[in-house]
Amino acid sequence: MIARHLLPGLLLAGLGVSAFAQEPVKLFVKEVPLTVLGREVKVMAIEQEDGTPGYSPAKAGGFHAEVVNQLDAPTCIHWHGLILPNLMDGVPFVTQDPIPPGGSFLYDFPLVQSGTYWMHSHYGLQEQWLNAAPMILWTPEERAQADKQVVVMLADFSFMPPDRILAGLRNASPKPMKGKMDMPEGMMKTGTPVEMAAQAWDEKEQRLVRTTRKSPPVDIDVKYDALLANRRTMDDPEVVTVTPGETVMMRLIGASSATNFYIDTGALEAELLAVDGKPVEPVKGTFFQLGIAQRIDLRVTIPKDGGAFPILAQGEGTKLQAGIILASEGADIPTLAREAGMGVAALDNTQEKVLRAANPLKPRSVDRTLPCALGGDMATYVWTINGAAYPNRDALMVREGERAEIVFTNSTMMAHPMHLHGHDFQIVEIDGELLAGALRDTVVVPPGSTIRAVFDANNPGVWAFHCHLLYHLASGMFTVLLYEGADTRSWQPEKSLTEVAGPTAVED
Repeated sequence: MIARHLLPGLLLAGLGVSAFAQEPVKLFVKEVPLTVLGREVKVMAIEQEDGTPGYSPAKAGGFHAEVVNQLDAPTCIHWHGLILPNLMDGVPFVTQDPIPPGGSFLYDFPLVQSGTYWMHSHYGLQEQWLNAAPMILWTPEERAQADKQVVVMLADFSFMPPDRILAGLRNASPKPMKGKMDMPEGMMKTGTPVEMAAQAWDEKEQRLVRTTRKSPPVDIDVKYDALLANRRTMDDPEVVTVTPGETVMMRLIGASSATNFYIDTGALEAELLAVDGKPVEPVKGTFFQLGIAQRIDLRVTIPKDGGAFPILAQGEGTKLQAGIILASEGADIPTLAREAGMGVAALDNTQEKVLRAANPLKPRSVDRTLPCALGGDMATYVWTINGAAYPNRDALMVREGERAEIVFTNSTMMAHPMHLHGHDFQIVEIDGELLAGALRDTVVVPPGSTIRAVFDANNPGVWAFHCHLLYHLASGMFTVLLYEGADTRSWQPEKSLTEVAGPTAVED
């Protein structure tokens, strides 16, 4: 009898793909200790045997990894942003069964992309337990973009277990619960506008800059205890040694569960060179937007006289921040505050409207339009796509070979970072403005906004399509992109509720 976990590799061999052409890297999903604000807690991690987080293979060698589940609960690891065979996508009850405790699953496929990606659990609420890791896909061209490469993985952290966070969101109360999480009070807060930091496009200088404006308080789902950069808080930030005059590529990953970010490069002018692993025409600036699950590549040049240069990430609607410090030898390392002096406004389309794909899709007429109406509210905490909350057997249907367009319309009071698995899409219209925008796998759709994106239906299967704000996903804002004639045997939506109801917490 063939072991269940070997089937994906054998199926690939039958499709003409070299299955397990080299010894797979073992990735262990496990509990690890972490100190946050002086308190030791248990979280999750995806590590190689030597403790290296995640897996960053060379594009030419392909992807070969065996995920070993050392948790006491099931898990399933998704390779975020990768174009890959459907059975390798790592989504429980969509492309495979969860990996049981003590079990393993082999993932083996060729790589067609390079750049900044990441991996994370797609099981239950484990992403909030930091069950995630970076994944850089290397080519000689990627390495040659800068003298030094720095990966910065951003996350949000609460001492409150995620199942309690979700329960509180679903049972909203006007009074905050204990544990520093503010419960929602219904729809967007409508208090007196206050001064907030925001992003602006300087038309004269052609750059993205920080500005201030009066805005109403931002509606956010969870008030976190801390933000993390590479699993470190602002009282102990990572200090990266740099050389005066060298270029540094910072690969920033929004690996948060419910926090969008603004990235402030301070005294260093940066060039934005890629989003979601795909190159864009360079955009200069010092203040950038990074939505949940998105990635941006920023290149800076260290001044010839050296120094210490904080790179800060501030949470949307909050004063909380995290970050790293780029510092030359002998530089005085500044003390960084956990909170900024001013909150930041909601993410908007300022940055998205100026991005241009370096390698846009070839012009082609659209064969099919897929509406994606985003609905729901904080009062009921039910979130929907086209009026339906998952689990259900509704789907967005496509036929292989079509050019399809997705029309995102957001009638809610919150932004939704929408992620399509297994495909890249290009932003071609924002609120009626046509553009040859960025290629992405995740787009933030602000409240009241309409965004149109196109993609080529060239990767058959059943593909997850959802809001990447974890608690929205768990409360219904999920569906699938279904190819006509695709094998649906692994798609079992009726079982998906067990992911949230099951044992996903790490006990103290």
